[in-house]
Amino acid sequence: MRRAEVILSLAAVVMAAAYLLGSPAAALVGIALVSHYSLARVSFRPRLRVERKLPERAMEREPVKARILVENLSEIRGLVRIRETSREVFSRELKAFLRPGERRYLEQTIVPLARGRIKLMAEAVFEDGFGLFMRRFPVGGDSEMIVFPSQKSMREAMRERYQVEALAEAEKALGVGAETLDFQELREFLPGDDITRIDWKATSRLQKLIVRVFKRETMADIYLLVNVDPPFRRELRRGKTDYLVLIMAQLIAYFRRFGHGVKIIAYDEGRVVNVVTNVRDPLTALEKLGLGREKGLPPLRPSWISRTSPLGRLVARFRGGSEAHGIVKAAMKVPAGSYVLIVDDLGLHPGEIIKASRLLQRKGSKVALLYPNPVLFVDRGDLRPEDIETLYPAYRERKELMKKVMGRVRVIEVGPKDLLPMVVRKL
Repeated sequence: MRRAEVILSLAAVVMAAAYLLGSPAAALVGIALVSHYSLARVSFRPRLRVERKLPERAMEREPVKARILVENLSEIRGLVRIRETSREVFSRELKAFLRPGERRYLEQTIVPLARGRIKLMAEAVFEDGFGLFMRRFPVGGDSEMIVFPSQKSMREAMRERYQVEALAEAEKALGVGAETLDFQELREFLPGDDITRIDWKATSRLQKLIVRVFKRETMADIYLLVNVDPPFRRELRRGKTDYLVLIMAQLIAYFRRFGHGVKIIAYDEGRVVNVVTNVRDPLTALEKLGLGREKGLPPLRPSWISRTSPLGRLVARFRGGSEAHGIVKAAMKVPAGSYVLIVDDLGLHPGEIIKASRLLQRKGSKVALLYPNPVLFVDRGDLRPEDIETLYPAYRERKELMKKVMGRVRVIEVGPKDLLPMVVRKL
Protein backbone atom coordinates (compact mmCIF):
# COMPACT_ATOMS: atom_id res chain seq x y z
CA MET A 1 0.00 0.00 0.00
CA ARG A 2 1.30 3.47 -0.90
CA ARG A 3 2.05 5.95 1.87
CA ALA A 4 -0.66 8.35 0.67
CA GLU A 5 -3.25 5.58 1.00
CA VAL A 6 -1.95 4.77 4.47
CA ILE A 7 -2.34 8.41 5.58
CA LEU A 8 -5.89 8.66 4.19
CA SER A 9 -6.88 5.37 5.81
CA LEU A 10 -5.39 6.46 9.14
CA ALA A 11 -7.17 9.82 8.93
CA ALA A 12 -10.49 8.07 8.26
CA VAL A 13 -9.99 5.74 11.26
CA VAL A 14 -9.04 8.64 13.56
CA MET A 15 -12.02 10.74 12.43
CA ALA A 16 -14.36 7.78 12.97
CA ALA A 17 -12.94 7.22 16.46
CA ALA A 18 -13.33 10.93 17.28
CA TYR A 19 -16.97 10.80 16.22
CA LEU A 20 -17.75 7.67 18.20
CA LEU A 21 -15.81 8.68 21.32
CA GLY A 22 -16.60 12.36 21.11
CA SER A 23 -12.88 13.20 21.41
CA PRO A 24 -11.84 16.68 20.15
CA ALA A 25 -8.16 15.68 20.31
CA ALA A 26 -8.69 12.74 17.95
CA ALA A 27 -10.64 15.01 15.61
CA LEU A 28 -7.73 17.48 15.51
CA VAL A 29 -5.30 14.67 14.71
CA GLY A 30 -7.52 13.53 11.84
CA ILE A 31 -7.82 17.09 10.51
CA ALA A 32 -4.03 17.46 10.70
CA LEU A 33 -3.51 14.28 8.70
CA VAL A 34 -5.96 15.37 6.01
CA SER A 35 -4.39 18.84 5.87
CA HIS A 36 -0.92 17.39 5.50
CA TYR A 37 -2.08 15.17 2.67
CA SER A 38 -3.87 18.04 0.91
CA LEU A 39 -0.92 20.43 1.12
CA ALA A 40 1.48 17.77 -0.14
CA ARG A 41 -0.85 16.93 -3.02
CA VAL A 42 -1.29 20.57 -4.08
CA SER A 43 2.45 21.29 -3.96
CA PHE A 44 3.39 18.13 -5.94
CA ARG A 45 3.98 19.48 -9.43
CA PRO A 46 7.10 17.71 -10.69
CA ARG A 47 8.89 18.53 -13.92
CA LEU A 48 11.66 16.21 -14.97
CA ARG A 49 13.96 15.98 -17.98
CA VAL A 50 15.63 12.63 -18.70
CA GLU A 51 17.76 11.93 -21.79
CA ARG A 52 19.83 8.84 -22.47
CA LYS A 53 22.81 8.45 -24.81
CA LEU A 54 23.33 4.87 -25.99
CA PRO A 55 26.36 3.41 -27.78
CA GLU A 56 25.68 2.76 -31.46
CA ARG A 57 26.96 -0.83 -31.39
CA ALA A 58 27.31 -3.53 -28.78
CA MET A 59 28.10 -7.24 -28.48
CA GLU A 60 25.65 -9.86 -27.29
CA ARG A 61 25.75 -10.45 -23.51
CA GLU A 62 28.65 -8.02 -23.08
CA PRO A 63 27.92 -5.02 -20.83
CA VAL A 64 28.00 -1.51 -22.27
CA LYS A 65 27.70 1.89 -20.62
CA ALA A 66 24.92 4.39 -21.31
CA ARG A 67 25.02 8.03 -20.14
CA ILE A 68 21.79 9.47 -18.69
CA LEU A 69 21.12 13.16 -18.07
CA VAL A 70 18.59 13.80 -15.27
CA GLU A 71 17.45 17.36 -14.52
CA ASN A 72 14.89 18.40 -11.90
CA LEU A 73 13.01 21.36 -13.40
CA SER A 74 10.51 21.67 -10.55
CA GLU A 75 10.72 23.46 -7.21
CA ILE A 76 10.39 20.35 -5.07
CA ARG A 77 12.98 17.77 -4.19
CA GLY A 78 12.42 14.10 -4.74
CA LEU A 79 13.74 10.67 -5.63
CA VAL A 80 14.15 9.66 -9.28
CA ARG A 81 14.04 5.98 -10.28
CA ILE A 82 15.04 4.91 -13.80
CA ARG A 83 14.38 1.39 -14.99
CA GLU A 84 14.52 -0.45 -18.32
CA THR A 85 11.29 -2.08 -19.51
CA SER A 86 12.58 -3.84 -22.65
CA ARG A 87 13.05 -7.60 -22.41
CA GLU A 88 15.84 -7.54 -24.97
CA VAL A 89 18.34 -6.11 -22.46
CA PHE A 90 19.14 -6.45 -18.77
CA SER A 91 19.79 -3.41 -16.59
CA ARG A 92 19.49 -2.64 -12.89
CA GLU A 93 17.32 0.19 -11.61
CA LEU A 94 19.04 3.52 -11.02
CA LYS A 95 18.17 5.85 -8.12
CA ALA A 96 19.10 9.50 -7.58
CA PHE A 97 17.84 12.08 -5.06
CA LEU A 98 17.58 15.51 -6.71
CA ARG A 99 17.15 18.94 -5.19
CA PRO A 100 15.13 21.66 -6.98
CA GLY A 101 16.93 22.69 -10.20
CA GLU A 102 19.66 20.07 -9.77
CA ARG A 103 21.20 18.46 -12.85
CA ARG A 104 23.08 15.18 -12.71
CA TYR A 105 24.65 12.62 -15.06
CA LEU A 106 24.15 8.93 -14.31
CA GLU A 107 25.89 5.89 -15.77
CA GLN A 108 23.77 2.89 -16.67
CA THR A 109 25.15 -0.59 -17.39
CA ILE A 110 23.21 -2.44 -20.09
CA VAL A 111 23.65 -6.10 -21.05
CA PRO A 112 22.07 -6.92 -24.47
CA LEU A 113 20.26 -10.26 -24.51
CA ALA A 114 19.15 -10.24 -28.18
CA ARG A 115 20.92 -9.70 -31.48
CA GLY A 116 20.24 -7.39 -34.37
CA ARG A 117 18.69 -3.94 -34.13
CA ILE A 118 16.97 -3.83 -30.74
CA LYS A 119 14.72 -1.15 -29.31
CA LEU A 120 15.14 -0.05 -25.70
CA MET A 121 12.30 1.37 -23.60
CA ALA A 122 12.98 3.05 -20.27
CA GLU A 123 10.85 5.07 -17.88
CA ALA A 124 11.63 7.49 -15.05
CA VAL A 125 9.56 7.78 -11.88
CA PHE A 126 9.69 10.90 -9.70
CA GLU A 127 8.64 10.58 -6.04
CA ASP A 128 8.27 13.44 -3.59
CA GLY A 129 10.49 13.66 -0.51
CA PHE A 130 7.85 12.01 1.72
CA GLY A 131 7.17 9.17 -0.70
CA LEU A 132 3.50 10.06 -0.91
CA PHE A 133 3.09 10.78 -4.62
CA MET A 134 4.78 9.71 -7.83
CA ARG A 135 4.64 10.56 -11.52
CA ARG A 136 6.10 8.77 -14.54
CA PHE A 137 8.16 10.53 -17.22
CA PRO A 138 9.43 9.24 -20.58
CA VAL A 139 13.14 8.84 -21.17
CA GLY A 140 14.23 10.74 -24.26
CA GLY A 141 17.32 10.45 -26.39
CA ASP A 142 18.49 7.29 -28.16
CA SER A 143 16.16 4.30 -28.25
CA GLU A 144 17.84 1.84 -30.65
CA MET A 145 21.11 -0.05 -30.60
CA ILE A 146 22.74 -2.53 -32.98
CA VAL A 147 23.85 -5.72 -31.24
CA PHE A 148 26.27 -8.09 -32.98
CA PRO A 149 26.75 -11.75 -32.06
CA SER A 150 29.46 -12.31 -29.49
CA GLN A 151 32.74 -13.91 -30.49
CA LYS A 152 31.75 -17.11 -28.72
CA SER A 153 28.43 -17.46 -30.55
CA MET A 154 30.08 -16.54 -33.86
CA ARG A 155 32.72 -19.24 -33.36
CA GLU A 156 30.01 -21.77 -32.63
CA ALA A 157 27.91 -20.70 -35.63
CA MET A 158 30.90 -20.62 -38.01
CA ARG A 159 32.45 -23.86 -36.76
CA GLU A 160 33.07 -26.13 -39.72
CA ARG A 161 31.48 -29.55 -39.66
CA TYR A 162 34.25 -31.83 -40.84
CA GLN A 163 33.14 -33.91 -43.84
CA VAL A 164 29.46 -33.92 -42.94
CA GLU A 165 27.67 -36.50 -45.11
CA ALA A 166 24.84 -34.27 -46.27
CA LEU A 167 24.16 -36.58 -49.20
CA ALA A 168 24.01 -39.62 -46.95
CA GLU A 169 21.56 -37.71 -44.79
CA ALA A 170 19.43 -37.06 -47.88
CA GLU A 171 19.43 -40.76 -48.74
CA LYS A 172 18.54 -41.63 -45.16
CA ALA A 173 15.71 -39.07 -45.17
CA LEU A 174 14.21 -40.70 -48.27
CA GLY A 175 14.60 -44.17 -46.78
CA VAL A 176 15.46 -45.76 -50.14
CA GLY A 177 14.94 -49.52 -49.80
CA ALA A 178 15.07 -51.72 -46.72
CA GLU A 179 18.35 -52.50 -45.00
CA THR A 180 19.81 -56.02 -45.01
CA LEU A 181 22.38 -57.66 -42.74
CA ASP A 182 25.14 -57.29 -45.36
CA PHE A 183 27.74 -54.74 -44.27
CA GLN A 184 28.44 -51.93 -46.74
CA GLU A 185 30.64 -49.20 -45.20
CA LEU A 186 31.47 -47.04 -42.19
CA ARG A 187 30.51 -43.38 -42.03
CA GLU A 188 30.26 -40.52 -39.53
CA PHE A 189 27.29 -40.49 -37.15
CA LEU A 190 24.35 -38.30 -38.23
CA PRO A 191 21.45 -36.96 -36.14
CA GLY A 192 18.72 -39.59 -36.10
CA ASP A 193 21.03 -42.59 -36.56
CA ASP A 194 20.42 -45.68 -34.45
CA ILE A 195 22.94 -45.67 -31.59
CA THR A 196 23.10 -49.47 -31.75
CA ARG A 197 24.86 -49.14 -35.13
CA ILE A 198 27.83 -47.29 -33.63
CA ASP A 199 31.17 -49.02 -34.30
CA TRP A 200 33.04 -48.40 -31.07
CA LYS A 201 36.41 -49.64 -32.35
CA ALA A 202 36.36 -47.23 -35.28
CA THR A 203 35.04 -44.49 -32.98
CA SER A 204 37.95 -44.88 -30.53
CA ARG A 205 40.43 -44.97 -33.39
CA LEU A 206 39.14 -41.88 -35.25
CA GLN A 207 37.99 -39.95 -32.13
CA LYS A 208 34.51 -39.33 -33.56
CA LEU A 209 31.28 -41.31 -33.70
CA ILE A 210 31.28 -43.83 -36.56
CA VAL A 211 28.29 -45.99 -37.51
CA ARG A 212 27.98 -49.15 -39.60
CA VAL A 213 25.94 -48.88 -42.81
CA PHE A 214 24.27 -51.96 -44.27
CA LYS A 215 23.21 -52.63 -47.84
CA ARG A 216 19.64 -52.10 -48.91
CA GLU A 217 17.39 -54.62 -50.59
CA THR A 218 16.41 -52.48 -53.58
CA MET A 219 18.21 -49.79 -55.52
CA ALA A 220 15.26 -47.56 -56.39
CA ASP A 221 15.27 -44.66 -58.82
CA ILE A 222 15.80 -41.19 -57.38
CA TYR A 223 13.94 -38.27 -58.91
CA LEU A 224 15.78 -34.97 -58.59
CA LEU A 225 13.46 -31.96 -58.89
CA VAL A 226 15.82 -29.06 -59.54
CA ASN A 227 14.99 -25.37 -59.70
CA VAL A 228 16.90 -23.79 -62.61
CA ASP A 229 15.28 -20.36 -62.34
CA PRO A 230 17.87 -17.53 -62.56
CA PRO A 231 17.27 -16.22 -58.99
CA PHE A 232 18.23 -19.64 -57.64
CA ARG A 233 21.11 -20.21 -60.07
CA ARG A 234 22.93 -16.99 -59.29
CA GLU A 235 26.26 -17.76 -57.74
CA LEU A 236 26.76 -16.74 -54.17
CA ARG A 237 30.47 -16.05 -54.50
CA ARG A 238 31.73 -13.95 -57.34
CA GLY A 239 34.35 -15.68 -59.41
CA LYS A 240 33.56 -19.09 -57.88
CA THR A 241 31.91 -22.15 -59.40
CA ASP A 242 28.13 -22.15 -59.67
CA TYR A 243 27.07 -23.99 -56.52
CA LEU A 244 23.99 -25.50 -58.22
CA VAL A 245 26.26 -27.24 -60.73
CA LEU A 246 28.40 -28.43 -57.83
CA ILE A 247 25.41 -29.82 -55.92
CA MET A 248 23.98 -31.57 -58.97
CA ALA A 249 27.31 -33.20 -59.82
CA GLN A 250 27.67 -34.46 -56.27
CA LEU A 251 24.12 -35.82 -56.08
CA ILE A 252 24.39 -37.70 -59.37
CA ALA A 253 27.80 -39.17 -58.54
CA TYR A 254 26.71 -40.16 -55.03
CA PHE A 255 23.49 -41.94 -55.97
CA ARG A 256 25.08 -43.62 -59.00
CA ARG A 257 27.90 -44.87 -56.81
CA PHE A 258 25.40 -46.79 -54.66
CA GLY A 259 23.50 -48.17 -57.62
CA HIS A 260 20.49 -45.87 -57.70
CA GLY A 261 19.00 -44.76 -60.97
CA VAL A 262 18.80 -40.98 -61.27
CA LYS A 263 16.21 -38.99 -63.21
CA ILE A 264 16.20 -35.19 -63.30
CA ILE A 265 13.22 -32.88 -63.76
CA ALA A 266 14.31 -29.24 -64.13
CA TYR A 267 11.77 -26.47 -63.62
CA ASP A 268 11.58 -22.71 -63.33
CA GLU A 269 8.92 -20.38 -61.99
CA GLY A 270 6.16 -21.35 -64.41
CA ARG A 271 7.00 -24.56 -66.30
CA VAL A 272 9.02 -27.74 -66.57
CA VAL A 273 12.18 -26.82 -68.48
CA ASN A 274 13.80 -30.19 -69.11
CA VAL A 275 13.55 -33.88 -68.20
CA VAL A 276 16.71 -36.01 -68.21
CA THR A 277 16.26 -39.78 -67.84
CA ASN A 278 18.81 -42.59 -67.52
CA VAL A 279 21.45 -40.33 -66.03
CA ARG A 280 24.79 -42.15 -65.96
CA ASP A 281 27.45 -39.44 -65.94
CA PRO A 282 27.31 -36.11 -64.05
CA LEU A 283 28.99 -34.11 -66.81
CA THR A 284 26.64 -35.42 -69.50
CA ALA A 285 23.59 -34.68 -67.36
CA LEU A 286 24.78 -31.14 -66.61
CA GLU A 287 25.39 -30.55 -70.30
CA LYS A 288 21.83 -31.67 -71.13
CA LEU A 289 20.44 -29.36 -68.43
CA GLY A 290 22.38 -26.44 -69.90
CA LEU A 291 23.11 -24.81 -66.56
CA GLY A 292 24.86 -21.53 -67.27
CA ARG A 293 26.48 -19.03 -65.01
CA GLU A 294 24.23 -16.32 -63.53
CA LYS A 295 25.69 -13.12 -62.12
CA GLY A 296 24.51 -11.45 -58.94
CA LEU A 297 23.19 -12.63 -55.60
CA PRO A 298 19.91 -14.40 -54.84
CA PRO A 299 17.52 -12.73 -52.39
CA LEU A 300 18.61 -13.38 -48.81
CA ARG A 301 15.32 -12.47 -47.14
CA PRO A 302 12.78 -15.34 -47.41
CA SER A 303 9.33 -14.96 -48.95
CA TRP A 304 6.15 -15.37 -46.92
CA ILE A 305 4.10 -18.55 -47.07
CA SER A 306 1.10 -17.19 -48.91
CA ARG A 307 -1.01 -17.72 -51.99
CA THR A 308 0.08 -16.31 -55.30
CA SER A 309 -1.31 -12.85 -56.00
CA PRO A 310 -3.93 -12.43 -58.75
CA LEU A 311 -1.38 -10.60 -60.90
CA GLY A 312 1.16 -13.40 -60.37
CA ARG A 313 -1.39 -16.05 -61.35
CA LEU A 314 -2.22 -14.09 -64.51
CA VAL A 315 1.46 -13.78 -65.51
CA ALA A 316 2.05 -17.48 -64.81
CA ARG A 317 -0.96 -18.40 -66.95
CA PHE A 318 0.43 -16.47 -69.92
CA ARG A 319 3.95 -17.86 -69.48
CA GLY A 320 3.27 -21.50 -68.72
CA GLY A 321 -0.33 -22.07 -69.74
CA SER A 322 -1.38 -22.60 -66.11
CA GLU A 323 -1.27 -20.68 -62.88
CA ALA A 324 0.51 -23.59 -61.12
CA HIS A 325 4.16 -23.07 -60.18
CA GLY A 326 6.89 -24.94 -62.00
CA ILE A 327 7.68 -27.14 -59.00
CA VAL A 328 4.05 -28.29 -58.84
CA LYS A 329 4.11 -29.17 -62.54
CA ALA A 330 7.37 -31.06 -62.00
CA ALA A 331 5.79 -32.98 -59.11
CA MET A 332 2.93 -34.03 -61.40
CA LYS A 333 5.42 -35.79 -63.70
CA VAL A 334 6.78 -38.01 -60.91
CA PRO A 335 5.26 -41.53 -60.83
CA ALA A 336 3.44 -42.66 -57.70
CA GLY A 337 5.50 -44.31 -54.98
CA SER A 338 8.81 -42.70 -56.01
CA TYR A 339 11.72 -41.30 -54.04
CA VAL A 340 11.99 -37.54 -54.66
CA LEU A 341 14.71 -35.10 -53.65
CA ILE A 342 13.89 -31.44 -54.27
CA VAL A 343 16.85 -29.07 -54.76
CA ASP A 344 15.59 -25.56 -54.19
CA ASP A 345 15.92 -22.44 -52.07
CA LEU A 346 13.28 -22.62 -49.36
CA GLY A 347 13.21 -18.83 -49.08
CA LEU A 348 12.14 -18.20 -52.69
CA HIS A 349 8.71 -19.87 -52.65
CA PRO A 350 8.05 -21.87 -49.47
CA GLY A 351 4.33 -22.14 -50.14
CA GLU A 352 4.87 -23.78 -53.53
CA ILE A 353 7.44 -26.21 -52.08
CA ILE A 354 4.93 -27.28 -49.42
CA LYS A 355 2.20 -27.65 -52.06
CA ALA A 356 4.42 -29.84 -54.26
CA SER A 357 5.52 -31.94 -51.27
CA ARG A 358 1.92 -32.58 -50.26
CA LEU A 359 1.09 -33.58 -53.83
CA LEU A 360 3.95 -36.08 -53.90
CA GLN A 361 3.08 -37.46 -50.48
CA ARG A 362 -0.54 -38.01 -51.53
CA LYS A 363 0.82 -40.07 -54.43
CA GLY A 364 2.72 -42.27 -51.97
CA SER A 365 6.17 -40.80 -52.68
CA LYS A 366 8.84 -40.08 -50.11
CA VAL A 367 10.08 -36.48 -50.30
CA ALA A 368 13.03 -34.53 -48.89
CA LEU A 369 14.25 -30.99 -49.60
CA LEU A 370 17.94 -30.24 -50.08
CA TYR A 371 18.09 -26.58 -49.11
CA PRO A 372 21.25 -24.56 -49.95
CA ASN A 373 20.97 -21.58 -47.62
CA PRO A 374 22.38 -18.58 -49.55
CA VAL A 375 23.30 -16.82 -46.29
CA LEU A 376 25.82 -19.58 -45.58
CA PHE A 377 27.47 -19.05 -48.98
CA VAL A 378 28.35 -15.39 -48.37
CA ASP A 379 32.10 -14.78 -48.29
CA ARG A 380 32.93 -14.05 -44.64
CA GLY A 381 36.30 -12.58 -45.52
CA ASP A 382 34.76 -9.45 -47.00
CA LEU A 383 32.07 -8.93 -44.37
CA ARG A 384 31.79 -5.51 -42.74
CA PRO A 385 29.82 -4.64 -39.58
CA GLU A 386 27.01 -3.13 -41.64
CA ASP A 387 26.87 -6.33 -43.73
CA ILE A 388 26.41 -8.42 -40.59
CA GLU A 389 23.54 -6.13 -39.62
CA THR A 390 21.82 -7.07 -42.89
CA LEU A 391 22.74 -10.75 -42.96
CA TYR A 392 21.74 -11.69 -39.44
CA PRO A 393 18.02 -10.78 -39.73
CA ALA A 394 17.90 -12.72 -43.02
CA TYR A 395 19.56 -15.73 -41.38
CA ARG A 396 17.19 -15.60 -38.42
CA GLU A 397 14.09 -15.30 -40.66
CA ARG A 398 15.24 -18.26 -42.75
CA LYS A 399 15.77 -20.38 -39.63
CA GLU A 400 12.26 -19.56 -38.40
CA LEU A 401 10.83 -20.42 -41.82
CA MET A 402 12.73 -23.73 -41.90
CA LYS A 403 11.28 -24.69 -38.50
CA LYS A 404 7.76 -24.11 -39.80
CA VAL A 405 8.32 -26.11 -42.99
CA MET A 406 10.09 -29.07 -41.34
CA GLY A 407 6.78 -30.20 -39.87
CA ARG A 408 5.56 -30.87 -43.42
CA VAL A 409 8.67 -32.01 -45.32
CA ARG A 410 12.15 -33.14 -44.28
CA VAL A 411 14.59 -30.26 -44.86
CA ILE A 412 18.36 -30.79 -45.19
CA GLU A 413 20.18 -27.47 -44.98
CA VAL A 414 23.58 -27.33 -46.67
CA GLY A 415 26.35 -24.77 -46.94
CA PRO A 416 29.71 -24.62 -48.73
CA LYS A 417 31.43 -26.56 -45.94
CA ASP A 418 29.04 -29.47 -46.49
CA LEU A 419 29.78 -29.62 -50.21
CA LEU A 420 33.28 -28.51 -51.12
CA PRO A 421 35.27 -31.14 -49.11
CA MET A 422 33.27 -33.90 -50.80
CA VAL A 423 33.80 -32.96 -54.46
CA VAL A 424 37.15 -34.67 -54.89
CA ARG A 425 36.05 -37.67 -52.85
CA LYS A 426 32.76 -38.28 -54.68
CA LEU A 427 33.55 -37.43 -58.31
